[in-house]
Amino acid sequence: MFTNKKSLLALSVASAFALTGCFSDDDGNDYTPPGPGPDPVVVVPPQTPTELNFIVNVAVVNGDSDAIADATVRFVENGVPSTNIVDVDGNVVQTATTTEDGGFIVTVKSGSELSSVTAVVSAAGFITKSFNVDLSNEDELSVLPAQFQLTSTDTAGLASVATASTDIDGATTTAEVKADAAVSGASLATATLPSGITLQNAAGEAVTGDSISLSVVGTDPTSSTKSSVIPEGLNVGNTSANVLVPVSVADVNLLVGDTKVKKFAGDTLKVTLAAPTDLAAGETLTVKSFDEETGLWSADDFAVTQGAGTVSFATNHLTWFAVNRNANTCTDGFSVNVTSGTIPAGGLYLSALSSDGSVASFIRGGATSKTVVSAATTLRYGIYDGATARVRLFDREGGTWFDSQTEVGVCGSVDLTPVAPFTLVNKELTLTGACSNDADVAVNVTNSTVSFKRAGKAARAAIKDANGNFQLTNLREGENYDVTVNFRGLPVEGANTFTIEGANADALTQAFQFTCPTSTGGTGGTGGNG
Repeated sequence: MFTNKKSLLALSVASAFALTGCFSDDDGNDYTPPGPGPDPVVVVPPQTPTELNFIVNVAVVNGDSDAIADATVRFVENGVPSTNIVDVDGNVVQTATTTEDGGFIVTVKSGSELSSVTAVVSAAGFITKSFNVDLSNEDELSVLPAQFQLTSTDTAGLASVATASTDIDGATTTAEVKADAAVSGASLATATLPSGITLQNAAGEAVTGDSISLSVVGTDPTSSTKSSVIPEGLNVGNTSANVLVPVSVADVNLLVGDTKVKKFAGDTLKVTLAAPTDLAAGETLTVKSFDEETGLWSADDFAVTQGAGTVSFATNHLTWFAVNRNANTCTDGFSVNVTSGTIPAGGLYLSALSSDGSVASFIRGGATSKTVVSAATTLRYGIYDGATARVRLFDREGGTWFDSQTEVGVCGSVDLTPVAPFTLVNKELTLTGACSNDADVAVNVTNSTVSFKRAGKAARAAIKDANGNFQLTNLREGENYDVTVNFRGLPVEGANTFTIEGANADALTQAFQFTCPTSTGGTGGTGGNG
C-alpha cells in the first residue's frame, strides 16, 4: 500500500508540473544532446621530397654542342660499376640512355664520399670515349655541369675501316685478315690478323663462327682530333716522375658474328700506327691500353718499333691503344685569368686541346680566375712542361666567347678576354603548387628539379636560389625554351612542361595542381610540409 501511494504522489507531482509549465523546458521542441558523428574531411598536401643540395647535370653533345639522343652513359668507379651515383629519387644509376634532350640529372648517394667517377659514353656514329668527372665540388656549385662531347666518326683527322672475312674454321683463322684505316691513301692505322690464330673472349674461351669483322679507327698524329677521341685518364695512377704524352692512338676491334674477340692464342696481332715525323730516333716509347668495361688504362709490355713516320707493336688483346713518350711534368699547374670582360651568370666551359692532349673545365659565373689543373695534379692530367693547346671558352649552346686560335702555352697562366657572341638574359622562375581538390591547400614544390633547353640543344639544369626560386641563366634573348619540371614523386595533374616564348629577363611564375589525399579530423592543410 505504501508503495502505491508513493507512486501516485510522484505521478501527481509530475502531472502538476506538466500542467502548470513551471520549471519546464518543454516548449514543443524536444532537445536532443549531440551524439558522436563523422569527423570533417580535410585535404592534406603530399609529402615534400627531400631537398637536393648537389646535382650533376649530364649532357651528351656533338662538336657543335647539339644534343645526342640515345647515347649510353655507364658510370664506373674504381674499375667496377658505380654504386654511388643515383637519380633524384635515390635509385642507383649504373647505365643511362639519353632522350632527345641529350641528358639527365643525377646526384651522389647520401653519405657517400665519392670524389670522382668515370663515365664511359657511346652513341651510334660517334667514337666511344671515357670522361673523368670531378665530384669534389671545390667551387661549391649546387649544379655541376658534366658535358660529354663526342666526336663523329667522319671528323677530319679520323679514319675508320672494317674488313669482313669468312677465313675462319671454328675459332681459328685460315688466312691473313688486314684492316687499313687510311685518308687520301695515307694509312693512319693498320691491324693485321695472321692465319692460324685462335680467337677468344675476355674469359679466354674460344669464339667460334663462320665470319669475322676486323675494324680499326686511326687518328692523324698531328691533329687535335687525336686528343679529342682518346679516353681520359691515361696518366691516372702514373707514379713516375714523367708525364706520358700520346704519340699515336687507335681503336682495334674484332667480331666473330656478334661476339667480341678480346684475346688471342697461338699468335699475336700486329698494329702499325702513323706517328709524328719529329720523333727522336730510338726514343723510348711505351704502350697502354684502355678497358671500356673498367674505364681504366693499363700498361702493356709490348716492344715498340719505330719506322719512317710509323710506330708498330704486336698485341695479344684488343681495345684502345696509345703509344706514348715521356716528358717532364709541368710544375706550375694550368690556370686562367679573366683580364677583361665577364663570365656570364650561367658560367662557361673551357677547353684546351692540342695533338698532345686535352683538358676541359667549367668556370662559374662572375669568376675572374680559375685553377684548371693544380701543380699537384699536372701529372694526373698529362700537362708537361712544354705543353701547348688551343684554348676556348664557350657556352652550353655552343657560342664561342674566347678562342686563342693558335696554340698557347698551358703550363702556367693564360689570359682570357671573354666577349658575348649573343645577347643573353637571365630569368627567375617561381613554381607554385596547390591541391586540385582544395585550391587553398598549398603544395611545396621548391625541392623539384628544373631543366630547360633550346631546340636541338642539350637540357640544362636550373640553379635553385636561397628563396626556393629557380634561375634560368644564359638564355639567348628572343629565343624559345622548353622547360621541364621533375616534381620528384609529387602527383602533378597535367603536363610538367611548358614553353618560354621569346626569352626575356622578366620574372615568371608557373602554377601547377596536384592530386592531394584527404583525411578526417585535424585542421586541414598547412601549405606543405617541407
